[in-house]
Amino acid sequence: MQQEDRQFITALARGLEVLAAFRPGEGTLSNQELARRTGLPKSTVSRLSHTLTRLGYLQQDGDGGQYRLGLALLALGTAALAGYDVRASAAPLMREFALANNVSVSLALCDGSDMVYLETCRSQARVSVQLSTGSRVPLATTAIGRAYFAGLPQAEREALLPLLAARHGADWPALETRLRQACADYRLRGYTASFGEYEPDVMAVGIHLPALLPGQPAMALNASGPAFAFDQTAMREAVAPALRALRLRIVPMPA
Repeated sequence: MQQEDRQFITALARGLEVLAAFRPGEGTLSNQELARRTGLPKSTVSRLSHTLTRLGYLQQDGDGGQYRLGLALLALGTAALAGYDVRASAAPLMREFALANNVSVSLALCDGSDMVYLETCRSQARVSVQLSTGSRVPLATTAIGRAYFAGLPQAEREALLPLLAARHGADWPALETRLRQACADYRLRGYTASFGEYEPDVMAVGIHLPALLPGQPAMALNASGPAFAFDQTAMREAVAPALRALRLRIVPMPA
């Protein structure tokens, strides 16, 4: 499709692929590693990293050929986050919720077959789920992704299925069955769950958050905790009702 689009600028897309190759929590990457992750020739990556460094989107560490994300991206990220008004109003309520329920709580929106975290608040527990703003998790296997999917209109859910199928390949038939079951559970219970599916030691429940204003995207909330502290009963009977109440504080509306 991109090759048939005359407006599509391949060089720009390749530069963005290089930036997207960096993952949350990583330090520096070499051109060789960037080439491996993007599938681009190393010579192409070298020219792209040089250009991105000149523009401030990458920063080179000494003469070792290692690159880290540059400060120019920080300004873009701050501007992007500021465009989601719900984040500012939700954050204080999320912090209160995390402390009261001894869990991590996150707000995310969909990007392709992933959910991207816009805000995460953790409890003061010694062990908590270590995801932060900008982290990406798969839609199909997480409570927050399933909640987003389950709350969409049917036409929008169906439009996402080919993308998810391409992402998960041979695993997709089984995942699709679980995703459709999550939609049925959402209609029945008002929340979705992922108990040890994304990470074996993490228990999570999620709720869809509708768009607050026309033109803004729908999002989702989740609450998660370590399996040694929260079993399925605790998540279903205590955490999920509290998360539903939090959603009504962020977006007052009939359940």
